[in-house]
Amino acid sequence: MRRPSILSLVLSALLAVAVAAPARANFFVGEAIDAPSPDARALGDIDLARDGTGAVVYTRAVGGIDHVFAARFVGGAFQSLEQLDVGLAGPSSQPMVGASDGGRLAITFVSAGMVYGVVRPAGAAFAPPVAFGPGDAPAVDLSINGTAYASYTSSTGDVRIARLDRRSNAWSLLGAPADIDPANIAGVGADRSKVAISADGIGIVTWGEAGHVFARKMFNGGLSNAPQDLTPPDFAGRASTVSDQPDVDVEDDSSYAWVVFRQHFADGGSRILARRQRGTQFDPPVAVDGGDEATTDPRIDLNGRGLAIATMAGVSTHQPMLNLVDVRNAFGIGGRIMAPSLAAPATVGTISENNGSLVAAIISAAGDPSVVVQPLDDGKAGEVGTLSRPDFGPVDAAAGLDAASDRAGGVLVAWVQGGADDKRIVVGSYDRAPGAFLGYTGQKCCRTVTPALKWQQAFNLWGAITYDVTIDGAPVAKTTADTFQVLTPLTNGTHKWQVTATDIRGQSVRSKTRLLRIDARRPLLSVGYKRKKRVVTISARPRDDARLASAASGIDSVRISWGDGTRAARAKGAVRVTHRYRRKGSYTLTVTARDKVGNETAVKRTVRITK
Repeated sequence: MRRPSILSLVLSALLAVAVAAPARANFFVGEAIDAPSPDARALGDIDLARDGTGAVVYTRAVGGIDHVFAARFVGGAFQSLEQLDVGLAGPSSQPMVGASDGGRLAITFVSAGMVYGVVRPAGAAFAPPVAFGPGDAPAVDLSINGTAYASYTSSTGDVRIARLDRRSNAWSLLGAPADIDPANIAGVGADRSKVAISADGIGIVTWGEAGHVFARKMFNGGLSNAPQDLTPPDFAGRASTVSDQPDVDVEDDSSYAWVVFRQHFADGGSRILARRQRGTQFDPPVAVDGGDEATTDPRIDLNGRGLAIATMAGVSTHQPMLNLVDVRNAFGIGGRIMAPSLAAPATVGTISENNGSLVAAIISAAGDPSVVVQPLDDGKAGEVGTLSRPDFGPVDAAAGLDAASDRAGGVLVAWVQGGADDKRIVVGSYDRAPGAFLGYTGQKCCRTVTPALKWQQAFNLWGAITYDVTIDGAPVAKTTADTFQVLTPLTNGTHKWQVTATDIRGQSVRSKTRLLRIDARRPLLSVGYKRKKRVVTISARPRDDARLASAASGIDSVRISWGDGTRAARAKGAVRVTHRYRRKGSYTLTVTARDKVGNETAVKRTVRITK
């Protein structure tokens, strides 16, 4: 009987707690981004930038010939399909995509045996494809600064590198292959290359060659002179033979990266090993699988600070497995998640800048295969969910599975589903509700009867937020702005107001209730009047109504307008002032008391000067 690993037990315990805890994000089942058709072929790749923009790329037949299409993800929704290999006779295949902020995309694919690169500058249209050369198995990664590296296997069995410049948007092929020995066949089959790029624009490529896994850095248009052989001569007392299936990702700091790969041994077994790059060297290998079953298809994903998730699947049980790199930059003990599968699953993991991660797998526990996901928040397991819909038909595990996350932990998962005549490219999601936010309008006394309400914007990357404003529990506004001017005057006294932020998927969060203290009454004003010939003396005493209690804003000013065009007298409170009229005539003298929210009381008196 196979014992569960330590991590598996920990994940199970955490899962029991997480199910009872309030949900911080929700699963949304898959939606087709293309109409069901016998022409849908295979998923290529999906990627999200940190700002929540990105794209999914895949192949579908047009007139019986496979072509490459992209659906961009903008504002929380997929846009109309765009064909990327327009003008190429095809057939096309193996599209891969990298995304960075602002909608910038770098895409590679193969068409009629030629590898191509495509760029979509931020805010612009896709440029025409650029040919790299004859080859296969392309990979691409786009940095947060807009530079990209792509790798592929040439028709002569060499690993070649192309670079996309962020300033000119031009692709250029590095002059020499990455191979250790150009005479060797490199990057073929399970030795296919993978590439990653850091925030400072330095790349790293890994590939298999002559039974070993290698890694090499790229600087601008050149290759490092110090390629690294990652295959150890032995591991844990077992003699190494062939290494293959490498994958790589890098932190924002190009000094640090992880490469994972499958290591075979002379005794017939295998392990999934990982090696961390520090500068130009790699640390000794560590095992990231559980060790109780041979595993395959290792993948790794890092966030900018170096936290990482590695995924793989058991060879005999087909059960997904994962391992995490913690803040100490160390992997733990690999553990099983989800459940065993009747058929070999596809398994992939992704981790975001807020340390939220997710594993997606295609599992056939009973009946048709389905897409199952397991989220983890700072390493703590959350509720397992199913994203595939039974009404779309069986999930096609052989047609591809991929997942990508933004900086806030929103995740898109893409796969292919349906029968021969109604296949769909499907994308499900794990989306966080809008972030908590606060009202800004002050709670101290006092406000006018038509106050302006202001609040903090709720954080959300996927689409616009709608704000519903209530006062005393009654709805008064629905807006996408972060302010609202009350139009219907409020009554005197204290009111309560609140704002609910709702995203495009219907997820909501409410602000805390805040008070509005409304001073709706005009101030009281006592006026004394004396006149002697042309000299008028005014005594004014303004005050708030004592009945207002806490909703009295206080007196702001008293203004005495003499009505003869001379400068008015002003005071902050009670005042006694004298004025001499220069000419005979009839004048309207006005005494106005104004409180601090603008309520006014005016007393008028007609003054007749006859001498």
